[in-house]
Parts: sequence; C-alpha cells; structure tokens
Amino acid sequence: MSFATRWRERGRARLRTLVGWAAVLVLGASIAGAALFPVFSGRTEAPTWSRAAAERALDAARKVHASRWAPAALLRAESATRAALAETRRQEVRFLLLRDFRAARASLLLAEEKSKEAASEAARRREEARAKADEAIADAGDRLGTADGFADAMHLGRFQRSVLQRAKVALAEAKILHGREEFETAAERAKAASASADLVGDTAADAMARFGDSRLVRHWKQMTEDTIRWSRLTGEDAIVVYKDEHRLTLYSGGRPIKSYRAELGYNSIRDKLHAGDAATPEGRYRITAKRGPSQTTYYKALLLNYPNDEDRAAFERARRAGRLPRWARLGGLIEIHGEGGKGKDWTKGCVALRNAEMDDLFGRVGVGTPVTIVGGDGGGGTYTELVRRHRSPGNGTTSQ
Repeated sequence: MSFATRWRERGRARLRTLVGWAAVLVLGASIAGAALFPVFSGRTEAPTWSRAAAERALDAARKVHASRWAPAALLRAESATRAALAETRRQEVRFLLLRDFRAARASLLLAEEKSKEAASEAARRREEARAKADEAIADAGDRLGTADGFADAMHLGRFQRSVLQRAKVALAEAKILHGREEFETAAERAKAASASADLVGDTAADAMARFGDSRLVRHWKQMTEDTIRWSRLTGEDAIVVYKDEHRLTLYSGGRPIKSYRAELGYNSIRDKLHAGDAATPEGRYRITAKRGPSQTTYYKALLLNYPNDEDRAAFERARRAGRLPRWARLGGLIEIHGEGGKGKDWTKGCVALRNAEMDDLFGRVGVGTPVTIVGGDGGGGTYTELVRRHRSPGNGTTSQ
C-alpha cells in the first residue's frame, strides 16, 4: 500500500473517531438537557410563596372568626389547604429531578382562594348579624320608650310593672351581648325586650283607647261647647280641664283667656268611680270653696262639688253591675290645687298647677265658677299620642 493510500485511510479513521465523539457529546448533551429540563422549567422549585400565601389566607379567615360566621366555608378552606400542603410535602421528599410542584402550586392557589372566600363570607355574615342586632336593639328601645310613656301616664298593675322591668333587663343584656359581638344572641334578647314592652303597651293602649272613642269624644265636645256657650251668654268665667292634653283653660265671656299645664290623678286614663282609684273625675262641677295656704295641703286650692248627682248615679250603676269591689265607696275632696310642676300625673284625683299659676287662677275665679272636666276634644294629647305611637305600623304591633 502506498504512502498516500495509508494517509487517506488514517484520515478517514480520525474523521470517524471525531464523528463518534461528536455523536456521544450530542447524545450526552441531549440526555443532560432532558434530565435538567424540570429544573430549568421550574417544576422542581418548591412553591414557597404560594404556600405562605395560602397559610396567611387561612390564618386571616380564622382571625375573623370564620369558624363562627362561616363554618362550612372554613372547613372547605381547611380541607383544601391540607390537601395542598400534603401534595407539596409529597413532592419535597422525591429526588430533585423527579419533583413536580405544578399540582401543588395549583392546589395552594385554590386553597388560598377558598380561605379568602371563607373570610369574606364570615365578614359579610358578621355585618349582617350586627345590622340585625342594631335594628332589634333600636326597635326594642323605641318600644320600651313607648311602654315607659304609658307607665308615666297611667298606673300600671304589679304584673305590668314586672313585665316592664323584665323588658328593661332584657334590653340591657342585649346591649352587653352586642358589645361582646354576640350579635345573634343580642338580637334574641332585644326581641324578647320588644315582646315584653309590647305586652305592657297593648294592655295600656286598650285602657287608653277610650280617648279616641268617637262616642265619648262627641260627648266630651258637647260638654265643652255647653260650658263655653254658657260663659259666652252670661259673660261669666268658666274652666274646662282637658285630661288628654293635660290642660286647664279659663274662659271668660266664651273666649279662652288663659291656659295652664295641669297634672292629674296618677290613674286618670279612667273616669273616677270610687274612692282610692286615683282617677280624676269627668263631668260638670263648680267651685264650692276657695282655700288659702293654711286651709289645704297643697298651697292653695279650689274645692269642687264632687261627687255630684251624676257621679252618685254612676257609682250605683257600677255597683249593681258588679264592676266595683265590695269595699268600694264614693270618694270626695277633689280640688284644683297647687304644688304642681312635677312633670307627671301624681295626685289621687285632683288637678294640680304650679304655685305661680295657681296664684293667677285663684285670683281670677270665685265660688260658683263652673268647672267641666273632659277626657279630650278629639284634638289629640298625651294619651292619644301614646296609643298612636304604639299602634303605628312602624312599631310592629297589630292591635286595633
């Protein structure tokens, strides 16, 4: 073999060797690239941020008391978080090149979303419960205010007083529970307060309903008109006491010349029937005596001729009808007197004025002056306003 031939053979051998090594290198690079692709693509990188975000979201849901306000949603979030963390741990213990955190990352994002949903639902339901509690407490306060108005305007029996006290205690408890953010229980106690207040209000409103009775109002208006007409025809003074308005008006020559704020018997929603019932009588009377400071308990007084013949007849009718206790007797000593200004009805049946106003009235009238006492004139007053408030649609009652 010639030298040239051998040289060509050696060159081809070296070329084959180089090609072989190149192929080995390419194959090795391909194998290495395939092996390292998960690393380069991020599949093997632990989802540290996603896990921290999911755990923060779950912690936030727990801090807003989702276990109380959205328990089902919190359970779903906790379950999703456990599953995501379990998948994360399963990948962490695998050989590096075999790890694949894609499913774990997606699960952590889902868990974070569910925790945020639980927190949002908890916040919404908590605010709804707060709003309901606020409304129930405000409503109970209004109803209790009306019931207190009834208590100030009339004499409540022992049972009604105990019910009213129970309503006040329930409302106080509701406010304490509200401060502790126990809104649902607070609303329940407030509703209990409203129910007790309504019970008092219903009983009182039924008793006060007479001031809106059309037949009685017509009767009272007729009495008032007769008295004013008499004053106009005679030119004399006359007094009309309007119980509903708590007003005493002095007429002269048929014209009103002075009005005074009047306080009545503490049970004046009723007409007086017997001694001790603390009701101011309704009817036509006249002044029988003027008593100075040394002659009466309450500064000065104008004594009325109660009971008159109509009062005696009404007493006997009530006795025969069985509407009076056996011990009942007809009362007396009804006056227009001083020492008023207490801001409530407190007498045992008399009409009380402030001392300065008593001085003024005392100097204007004399023995024989007519005094007509009526429930009202249909124009409204303390009693009719209380009944209206209690029975208004906004008060939630259905009494008629």
